[in-house]
Amino acid sequence: MMSVAAGVMSALLATGVAHADPLPARPPGSPQYIDHTEWEYHGDRATLRVFPTAWGWAAAGVFTNGAQSYDAWAELLENAPEANTLTMQNQFFCYWQQASFTNPGKVGTWNLEPWRPVVSNTMLFNAGCNPGGPDDVLNW
Repeated sequence: MMSVAAGVMSALLATGVAHADPLPARPPGSPQYIDHTEWEYHGDRATLRVFPTAWGWAAAGVFTNGAQSYDAWAELLENAPEANTLTMQNQFFCYWQQASFTNPGKVGTWNLEPWRPVVSNTMLFNAGCNPGGPDDVLNW
């Protein structure tokens, strides 16, 4: 007997729709969480600097809801689609959840690095969202 998931996948493959549709545009009037992003390079290491908007700072934090964090991640990917890796997503969600602790004055950027290792949430939070060493790319 075929499972429901296998049946759905077979139907999708048969119709030629085996890819996910791109994310829809934000509804008019919805808050924007990410102002812009900038890539910085120092030697072979890169940093994606994420500049949250006032809405981003207000929505981020320990008591945020999951929908807002995923909306913000989708916005980041609109600005920097090459950031779509597990380590970058983990760092982003760490900053999103810990915003009031990592930037208590609600200023600055969240710096994501593609070269950082994927670690457990506990290790990620204990490393201040920078697993694998200090944020040395911007301090050279």
